[in-house]
Amino acid sequence: MELRFIEVSRIVPDEDQPRRAIDDTALTALADSIKQHGILNPITVIPLNGVDGFRIVTGERRWRASQMAGMEAIPCIVREEENDAAGKTTEQLIENLQREDLAPLDKAQAIRMLKERLNATNREVGQRLGVSERTIGYLLDLLDLPETIAEQVVSSPNRPADGNITEKHARFLRQLNDEPELQSSLVEKIREEKLSADDTGRIARALKTNPDRREDILSASLEALPTVLDISGDTLNGPPPFSTGRAFVGYLEKALGTIGEIKVESVSGAELETVETAAIRVKEAIDRLIGELRAARNAG
Repeated sequence: MELRFIEVSRIVPDEDQPRRAIDDTALTALADSIKQHGILNPITVIPLNGVDGFRIVTGERRWRASQMAGMEAIPCIVREEENDAAGKTTEQLIENLQREDLAPLDKAQAIRMLKERLNATNREVGQRLGVSERTIGYLLDLLDLPETIAEQVVSSPNRPADGNITEKHARFLRQLNDEPELQSSLVEKIREEKLSADDTGRIARALKTNPDRREDILSASLEALPTVLDISGDTLNGPPPFSTGRAFVGYLEKALGTIGEIKVESVSGAELETVETAAIRVKEAIDRLIGELRAARNAG
């Protein structure tokens, strides 16, 4: 590797870069900073084959902001030609995760690309990126949403959603994938009433379990929803009531019956991996439950 100043006109972006959307306001602010202080952190590039130029590995925002700032040349760390496409994608993902929130849909698409290039499991991808297997699964779940909804999903760590569709909202919206009009109506309700993700989950559950009351559910306020459903607020807000072992067994047997109805031959080839990933997550949850039950029984 070597550090060189290279003309911005000889540098091109990477078409496989995970980031698709770049915030114009943030880019303008970065350009103003570069005008005052220059580029404090060089970008990383590799030589183009047969052309007097370079392709960006990391630092596309700095390169674009430098153009806006009128810079003719910028500091670059020049690497040998990158043959490990998976390694490059990993590095780009890690940089975006560390420096600025990447749009969740862009993140999910890049993770899918990385999985395919590595032929890896969610756990292996998570280890490579330094995040949990569950996080990888949740992000890949975004790809099951209609693209018009997935594009609206934003990262909102430790901040109120304030009418935005967050990754947690998206997990509940997926429950309505088989009913797009109902799903779109719930998205509109989230935005208009600034619903939290937990409230969205309660409404999604109510819509699924009360198909004959859907119009009333969507038009009701959160406060009026228990009355609309003729149930107590505690029942609506809480998990399924497992007050007895018999109720617990009944719930598990119902879930088992639902799983037993799944016919693999009805799943398209493109969806097989998605279904397999979901099945693995169910199995892991069941394994944890069995472990807890055995521990409780042994302790008793």
